[in-house]
Amino acid sequence: MAFSRSWLVALACAVVVLSAVSACGNGDGASDQPPAEALGGPYLRENTCTTDDSHGETVDYARRLTQLSQTAGELLLVNGISPGPTIAVKGQLSSDQAADRASTVSGDASIAEALWVAAPRRETSLDPVRDTDEYYAAEARRISTFEVTEESLNQMLGPSWSSVIEVVQEFAHNGYEQYVEQIRDALPMRVADAAAKRAQLRAMSVDADLESQWEAAQSIVGIYFWSCMMSSRDAGHDVDQSSSVLGEILAADAVGAAFAETFGPRELVEPLTLGLQIVLGARPNSAAAEQLTKDYDPNEILSPEDVELMEAEEPSLEGP
Repeated sequence: MAFSRSWLVALACAVVVLSAVSACGNGDGASDQPPAEALGGPYLRENTCTTDDSHGETVDYARRLTQLSQTAGELLLVNGISPGPTIAVKGQLSSDQAADRASTVSGDASIAEALWVAAPRRETSLDPVRDTDEYYAAEARRISTFEVTEESLNQMLGPSWSSVIEVVQEFAHNGYEQYVEQIRDALPMRVADAAAKRAQLRAMSVDADLESQWEAAQSIVGIYFWSCMMSSRDAGHDVDQSSSVLGEILAADAVGAAFAETFGPRELVEPLTLGLQIVLGARPNSAAAEQLTKDYDPNEILSPEDVELMEAEEPSLEGP
């Protein structure tokens, strides 16, 4: 059950994305365009979870994410939209499939999906139940015209949005499976009170009126790890799930540290950057190394409400 925490958190993020931007039916102009190529498997994420050869060369994040969104939206309009990858027919794509196809840098699809959810929406008279086809075609058009600016990134991901994106690039760069292998083979790398430190930074974010931005930044981590876990399963690969959960938690630590770098005290921010950096090759000094661990609480990045629900269902959840 240690692994269900990670899956449930990210699955919740993915469900939000699917409910917001996915549906059955075709958008305008689909008849003149060829269908998407057949997917190797419904959850395969070839541009999101594999090794990134681009090295993040385009540092204009706003332009890159705008292009990703617009391309993904066109794919949804052209090929038709499915509410989920396992029930797509005739070349339809789910929103996460479209995001993966449009991505040119590993991890960007997960950032874009988080932004689609976080972005303010215009009020419309369309209802997703009553006007299903029209409603979701409008959502696809919204994505196809989705513009990301530095101002909107600040509004949705907080004042340190560029540092948050850089952290996502760091853990996604070598590919999900390679990252999990690095976690498995690494020496202890996490400070023992990291969960408490991240909770303090979250509380400071709430006090700074940045709660929704904190949650949007953290949701990128959940979306990425859930989609990549499912992609690896789809490909028939055997991934060490305990290392995957720890890898997700280290990524959440690092994203939290990046998010709070402008207002969080060094004694909270710096220790949370350490775990990911050690996995990626940094060496701690000997005194720090003696205090590091690979232990984690599988519930620690759940909301208090979700923790209460899971404990009611199975009170004996434990870490490794």
